[in-house]
Amino acid sequence: MTTYLLIYGMLLAALFHIVPAGGLFFAVSVFLAGSVAVGLIEYREGIESLKTDLDSQIEKADNEKRRLAGDIKNSDDYITELRNRETVIVSLYEITRSMSRELTFNEIFKALSVFLKENFIFRKSSLIILREEDGTVKADKVYKVFKEPWGKEEDKDDDYDDIIKTFSKDRKEIYITRDDGSTYAAIPLLSENRFVGILTIDNLSKVDFDRFLIVAMQFALEIKKVLLYETVEELAITDGLTGLYTRRYFFERFDEELQRSRRHGFKFSFLMIDIDDFKGCNDTYGHLVGDVVLKETAHIAKGSTREIDLAARYGGEEFSIILPETDKAGSMLVAERIRKRIEENIFKAYDEKLKITVSIGLAVYPDDSEKVSGLVEAADKALYAAKSSGKNIVCEYKG
Repeated sequence: MTTYLLIYGMLLAALFHIVPAGGLFFAVSVFLAGSVAVGLIEYREGIESLKTDLDSQIEKADNEKRRLAGDIKNSDDYITELRNRETVIVSLYEITRSMSRELTFNEIFKALSVFLKENFIFRKSSLIILREEDGTVKADKVYKVFKEPWGKEEDKDDDYDDIIKTFSKDRKEIYITRDDGSTYAAIPLLSENRFVGILTIDNLSKVDFDRFLIVAMQFALEIKKVLLYETVEELAITDGLTGLYTRRYFFERFDEELQRSRRHGFKFSFLMIDIDDFKGCNDTYGHLVGDVVLKETAHIAKGSTREIDLAARYGGEEFSIILPETDKAGSMLVAERIRKRIEENIFKAYDEKLKITVSIGLAVYPDDSEKVSGLVEAADKALYAAKSSGKNIVCEYKG
């Protein structure tokens, strides 16, 4: 704008020299009009420049606003994620604390069941405890929890052989979606690289699977503790050679069964089993062969009874068995089955093959006695009668 005024000033000076007074007035008017036009042009340009600057600042402010909004959203998402993680950690702490108080598979699975129902959406979850038998891993115990009702057909025991074989080759978790849209997940449970169990769950979402994996890892640690406890407990209550209960533990359970039977009005039977001529076996073949005979005799006797029956090594070559809720006729059948199986068995010990027999005496509660000591005395007298009758026979107490 200064340049324009300078030019107009020079023109005005020239006009004072060459233009008359009337013409001079006209020239000044023209000059002033031109100055105003030039000012308007400059003003408009200034306004446009200012508007451009303002638009740029507004755009920058909008960009910054969007950036801050994004940061706030990211912060909210992060806070939400932290809260979710906190919830998971607290939940895991609670389930860990609950399971750590328990010392049996049944109890720790009860604690796990409550946790699963409160924190996951699923249909059924199963814990399969494994055992190794003759070099083959098999399902030993199965515990189940249902969140949704299942029919009887669905509640039946599954065939776990295939999944056990799969995990025996590759001990990695499985998550599959079936043709009908339902899902199935299975996780191998390892204790010091030993395959001890499988945790399965039906209809668990993929989103929840990672959380379920964390729970399974913690559960595997609890299984290690339970296995250790069971080992220590088993050593305390079982005979090292035969695997049957010790005499001390057997009499504890004997008294419990007597109290239970008295309370409910049940009968139960007590068997005393003695290997015939065992001293002669030891003298002829040696104690190592004698130990094999004791171990296999115990195995046959235990295998001839039910899960609820209690078998123990009473002492030396004598064994005892409690048959809950069994009368004299029923106990005679069991005792005869044991006697016959042992008689027919060929005992193979090292390079020796031999056959043995047993004599069995039995007494029944409350027919023969209402006390533990009285039942033991009655069964012992029946056993003496069996020995006196030529051995390899079952005799009942006759008071």
